[in-house]
Amino acid sequence: MKPTTLAFRLPMLVACIMLLIGSALARQTFSDALTRDWGGARTTLLDRGVLVEAANTMDIFQSVDGGLGHASTVSNLFALAVTTDMEALTGLRGGTMYFLGAGTHGDDPGLDSGTVHAPSNLAADNAWRVLEFWYEQSLFRDRAGLLFGVYAVDSEFDAKETAEVFLNGGFGTGLELSETGLNGPSIFPVTGLGVRARYQVTPEFGLRAAMVEGVPGDPDDPTRFRVDFDDDEGVFAIAEADWRPAGFEFLRFGLGGWRYTADFERIDGRGEENGTAGVYGFAEGVIFNESGVEDQGLSGFVRIGRADETVNRFGDYQAAGLVYTGILPGRDGDILGLGISSVDNGDDFVDVVRADGIRIQRSETVWELTYRAQVLPWLSVQPAVQYAMNPDTDPAIDDHLALALRLGLTF
Repeated sequence: MKPTTLAFRLPMLVACIMLLIGSALARQTFSDALTRDWGGARTTLLDRGVLVEAANTMDIFQSVDGGLGHASTVSNLFALAVTTDMEALTGLRGGTMYFLGAGTHGDDPGLDSGTVHAPSNLAADNAWRVLEFWYEQSLFRDRAGLLFGVYAVDSEFDAKETAEVFLNGGFGTGLELSETGLNGPSIFPVTGLGVRARYQVTPEFGLRAAMVEGVPGDPDDPTRFRVDFDDDEGVFAIAEADWRPAGFEFLRFGLGGWRYTADFERIDGRGEENGTAGVYGFAEGVIFNESGVEDQGLSGFVRIGRADETVNRFGDYQAAGLVYTGILPGRDGDILGLGISSVDNGDDFVDVVRADGIRIQRSETVWELTYRAQVLPWLSVQPAVQYAMNPDTDPAIDDHLALALRLGLTF
């Protein structure tokens, strides 16, 4: 399980990677948190195997030109995470209990942009939610693990570390996957009950697979938590191979595939299809480091994906980005990012729309330029510019320009 912190999880959000556990728990300190050690209470809990973290992220967007409107919006996410080392707490060796709750409030800047891409990857309906609540049992000295509970697929699948700096949701789970199903897959902000297995074949090569509810949450009420394994809703299954070649500071390749088992209506109206599926792949890594400094320099990522066009609107998706850490002297923790994300309508969808006499473009593309400044150990300030071409692939909507500011607090 990868050690990291909630401060990393929140800006990435849809990736919700695991928090510190096991031996990593023992190394955790709270000097970088706004509220510090709570008078020693957090350290006391940590000594018993319980790590408590909280963070707040706010996005302020101003629609400048094009799109559907020129309003200002504010979106906010508060998250509380509790990671429990069951061996330290109860003596149950290899067990981990994890809880992630979140409160989302504010407006959606996507209503102004008119884009399929979500300008803010934290904007969601006003609600308090349980995003994750699961138990994992590690096996064979943590070479393998079995997890059961409320699980966010995007916590481990299609999760690209290099892309976490970007605000736009397109740089998280690819849109050819995130926009599928009757209520999307089990990703932020709506998650469901499932199981996940992982196995580290070699130190460099690992496999993971998960099976979750085919329809997480309630499609009629996005703020309602619901668990339902109705036969008509089927299940969602996903598997991913992860290869990190030895001899590199950081180089990673991922290849995944997914499938829904439920029946879906064909886009062309010719009945139903049993199930729908897709594949994706990505690569990320360090391009170069500054002389004599390991964590300063340029990194990059690329990601492509393809989904079944018979029942899904989007067939192809592609994204890429460059990220420079410490580009300014004396600002070693700051990150500059430039990314592009593009999604293509499938042939069946285009044919149906054009048959009705409606004009449509083939793809929507979004550029993002952002700079995250770590002003204080517990405060980050991140301005961003997003430019969307062909919003919603609708020729009637002008290209959209937006300015944004993200404020991140770690408590």
